[in-house]
Amino acid sequence: MEHPVKFLDHLKAKPTIPATRPGLFAAVPPEAGPRLATFRGGAAHSTRPPGEQTFTLPDNYAAVILSPSLGMESGFASGRMHKFDAPVGMLVICPAQVESRAVWTAPRENVTLALPPDALADLALRELDQGSAILRPIPFGTVDQTALRLARMLKEELSEGAAANELYVDALITAFSIHLLRTYAGSRPLPPARGGLPAASARRVREFLHTNFARKISVADLAAVCELSPGHFIRAFTQTFEQPPYQYLLYLRLEAAERLLVTSDLKIADIALLSGFSNQSHLTSAMGRYKGTTPAQIRARR
Repeated sequence: MEHPVKFLDHLKAKPTIPATRPGLFAAVPPEAGPRLATFRGGAAHSTRPPGEQTFTLPDNYAAVILSPSLGMESGFASGRMHKFDAPVGMLVICPAQVESRAVWTAPRENVTLALPPDALADLALRELDQGSAILRPIPFGTVDQTALRLARMLKEELSEGAAANELYVDALITAFSIHLLRTYAGSRPLPPARGGLPAASARRVREFLHTNFARKISVADLAAVCELSPGHFIRAFTQTFEQPPYQYLLYLRLEAAERLLVTSDLKIADIALLSGFSNQSHLTSAMGRYKGTTPAQIRARR
């Protein structure tokens, strides 16, 4: 296999998945809560007052209820409306291009994932060896504990705002998508990969991360370097390096920022960008959360 950087450049020259659509969160008002778009789609945490909504969108939507919502009414296309009390963990699947209608009479909190059909089909091919990925609505009131666990993790990370770890959110969206495909699209998974990464793959992905840590990186990028499906890659990487890829990348960025703070006179804002953080506030938040210090305190030690 060619050098991982050149290999990834080749992938990006002929992308299998288009760039994130600007209307990815069209069903979730901007004021409802934080959201983040990644390679696989997007996730949003929202808290909304009583209201109603009707939409038909080009992307698949999946929503997980995080707090009980009494007196809901929902339906799809021209079908009849269903009245129910939504329990915690209820999963709703709204397929692409299908009209969705909802009325809720109490405040509603949920995590919503927007999953473009092309991204879902790509994942089905890589993870399940299946070229199509058709999601269909499921009965209202269906509680899915796996979806709830992933939704709570997404809520916690999205609450970090600008400091949210994009690779981590991308990994959670990937895991959520694989779960939907396996559970609600009638797909059968490929046999799981056993053990960690082969030595050559571990070396390639380590070199790639150390060379490209300041760039925007997705799970799909890293899985391609190792020629694995995204789900298999995450498990194998974590076993090999004893930490998930998002955490490995974050610490590479923090270490780079620390070196620049000590060895250069660059402004902290410039160091943040050179180290892969979106801005100075993002660097400061991540450093405080994971290192218990601040960029200014590190610079003062010189």
